Order: sequence, then C-alpha cells, then structure tokens
Amino acid sequence: MTRKHRSVHRLLWPALALTLAIGFALSIYLRPPIAAEPIPAAKSQQ
Repeated sequence: MTRKHRSVHRLLWPALALTLAIGFALSIYLRPPIAAEPIPAAKSQQ
C-alpha cells in the first residue's frame, strides 16, 4: 500500500462513517410520528 493510498484511506473511512452516522440520525429525526392506536377495550366476561 503506497503512502498516498494510506492517506486516502485515513480520510475516506472517517468521512464514510460520519456520513453513515448523519444519515442514520436524520432517518430517526425525520421519520413520521408513530400514530397512537387506541387500545381495544377488553370484553367483559359475563
């Protein structure tokens, strides 16, 4: 591995990890809110 190749990897992998982390955070932040479904009433036993 040449010195240039190694220096490119030193810059590339942290940039990819940061991009992945930002994408994951945005997907959590921008997702639509979870709709609260009403809990069905339990049938009374007679």
